[in-house]
Amino acid sequence: MIDIYICEDNKKQLDLFTNYISNTIMIESLDMEIVLSTPDPHMILKEILTRENTGVFFLDIDLKSDIDGLALAQRIRQIQPRCFIIFITSHTEMSFLTFQYKVEALDFIIKDTTEHIKAKIHECLLNVQEKYTSSNNITKTFIINHSDKCIAIDYNDILFFETSSNIHKVILHAKKRVLEFNGHLKEIERQLDYRFYRCHRSYIINKDNISEIDFNNFIVYMKNGETCPISVRLKKGLRKLISQPL
Repeated sequence: MIDIYICEDNKKQLDLFTNYISNTIMIESLDMEIVLSTPDPHMILKEILTRENTGVFFLDIDLKSDIDGLALAQRIRQIQPRCFIIFITSHTEMSFLTFQYKVEALDFIIKDTTEHIKAKIHECLLNVQEKYTSSNNITKTFIINHSDKCIAIDYNDILFFETSSNIHKVILHAKKRVLEFNGHLKEIERQLDYRFYRCHRSYIINKDNISEIDFNNFIVYMKNGETCPISVRLKKGLRKLISQPL
């Protein structure tokens, strides 16, 4: 999931940009959501301190605040080094300052016609999705086609998979979300790497996200407090897999 933030001091333009972004997410079925749309740069900085998802920031430069868009972008980059920053502004003469502030802006959208802004926002969001998916392929992700969306879940964030009570469906339990999708554990097991183990016919666990194992009672405790059963037949293999202290 990618989080989107919009900071624009003009209320009419703020609503317009928010609407363009929301429509693009829906039309393109992007795995994104608008977390905050505000004229207050301090609200942006406060919100991202508690967020772990990659952020996309659409920022005006002149925010009628003690923090302008360039300074805001600089602080954002310090908190989220891998985020995407896009400026939407009428101050074309200030584009060179993005290099001085070292904010590495993805794009610089000029406020001219509404159709131009709409098209550029659409282009930027597709560009972000492509870059995000490409970078996650390097860190290894599990790809799910879910409700007309292509969702990438980092292996590190996956706790376990379990067979759903709904036929031909599997439930993925991640650190921040739970997703049910079409699939079979046998097929999923073949896609995964060394850190995953099928501890039960209905469960595949990520050993890196285990907090404790009770072999006497055949229970695996995951780091978020959820539990998974261990089958008698697969207990020995799990013992062998966990060769290092948890």
